[in-house]
Amino acid sequence: MKATAATPAKPPLTDPPDMALADRYPLFSAIFMECRRDMLLSAAGLAFIFYTIIYVTSLVTAKDFLTIQNAIIGGDFVVFWTAAKSIFTDHLAAIYHPGVLSVLLDDAFPARGGFNLTWQYPPTMFFLILPLGVLPYLPAHWIWGFATAGMLAAVIRGFWRNNAALIIAFTSAAAYQGFITGQTGFLTAALIAAAAGWADRRPMIAGLAAGLLTVKPQLGLLIPFAFAAAGCWRAFTIAALTGAALAGLSIVAFGGDVWIAFYEAVTAHGERLGTDIFPYHKLISPFGGLMVLGAPAAAAMAVQGIITMSLAAFVFIIWRRVPAWDLRLIALCSAAALASPYAFYYELPILIPPLLLVARRGMESGWLRGEKHGLMVLWIAPLLLPGSQSLPFASAIAIGAFAICARRAMTELTRSATSPAPAI
Repeated sequence: MKATAATPAKPPLTDPPDMALADRYPLFSAIFMECRRDMLLSAAGLAFIFYTIIYVTSLVTAKDFLTIQNAIIGGDFVVFWTAAKSIFTDHLAAIYHPGVLSVLLDDAFPARGGFNLTWQYPPTMFFLILPLGVLPYLPAHWIWGFATAGMLAAVIRGFWRNNAALIIAFTSAAAYQGFITGQTGFLTAALIAAAAGWADRRPMIAGLAAGLLTVKPQLGLLIPFAFAAAGCWRAFTIAALTGAALAGLSIVAFGGDVWIAFYEAVTAHGERLGTDIFPYHKLISPFGGLMVLGAPAAAAMAVQGIITMSLAAFVFIIWRRVPAWDLRLIALCSAAALASPYAFYYELPILIPPLLLVARRGMESGWLRGEKHGLMVLWIAPLLLPGSQSLPFASAIAIGAFAICARRAMTELTRSATSPAPAI
């Protein structure tokens, strides 16, 4: 039998570790340079212990939900809980007025006082928070955090059944911030990932997820561009019907005056974006980063507009030319974090699914130079947020994550636009 020459394997896009550094600092190299699975899981375990100690210490030392750092346990969740308790009262529309909300918060948490928080969610959000109003504060906070985190975990597991990856993802600093801030980071991450990952294969699920994301509409700005580019019209239609149905049901359940109050609140909040009292250092958007650096508000918003349109074009191209579902998700989710000027650091869990799928691509087809090291930096960097008011740290993290995701998507597009996606 005539022997046939083996086809030479395509060289992987690897980033080999520095052997001198590995010899001198083996532990550092194993974690940050080689990214070995056992060492990554050990780091994840240490991170979990660290986060647990911090959180439990805050609980034990807190008095009337107020920590020794004068912060409320659960962070912004106080607003969700207070809004939930206001449902079916005669002052529901009034909570959109900052003065009324402040009085309600001060009554519920007198030890803190002086809350500078607002309620900016559309009335459809009341459906999601309704059960929280019948629970005491701390149980409601824990249920909200673990339930929304569970939603994201379920979505991720539907994409990649890898327990180690899931553990590493949920011991990231972004996940920790998503929990302690009591915000919507896990919820919005689950919804946008489901919409992106199942748009063409399970359009009913994707459409429902995109429709539910209208509770935070600024994070779904790029979804219509993606669905249209790929011809995912079933998901597009279901999303539109879901959003419209939720809005209609909210009018029936809560009345039309809450929508008027919502519009007035959003308009007033938009005017505050250009003031010096706004916490720009907490924004992950390019607008927030430019404002921290001292740019005029009009110029920063103009640049944000250009970047948003560029992101829409990028997502459109990827979804139009790439059939692989994971690359589409990587592009859409990473771009969504930057597309809206009004996105805070607690939305960073949106980046967990795309960065995980970047890691999966790296493991299967080879790492791009510096890619795995960048992922390690992003795994821990959000722990330092909200950070300095004079440095655009939050914005830099989101931009760095997008750069890693966009580089991977464009590289795969260049190599083969028709390569099959990883099997689920």
